[in-house]
Amino acid sequence: MQEIQTGPKQDYKNYLKLAETGHFPLFFQDWLSESFNQPHNLAFRKANTNVKHVFNQLARHKTLEKKKTALIGMDRLSREEFIRSFFKVVEYQMMKDIKSLQ
Repeated sequence: MQEIQTGPKQDYKNYLKLAETGHFPLFFQDWLSESFNQPHNLAFRKANTNVKHVFNQLARHKTLEKKKTALIGMDRLSREEFIRSFFKVVEYQMMKDIKSLQ
């Protein structure tokens, strides 16, 4: 029997998998459109560090609604940077998977 893993690292992986299929449960649609109005030339390393840092902060909240509430509490610029960073990481993961298929 496989042990169910929890924690920020597993949350991180789960939300990345959801995003790869087009599901973004942590974000409101308004946040997404506002975040992409800003230039998003982020290096992967910085984006990955940012996303992991925020997921470590969100780890103390067990439900999706509480995680969303914590994101609501972030200042707008930090939240937008987190969203852009999250999408950069998702893009990187998807490109990595495509390369492995070749």
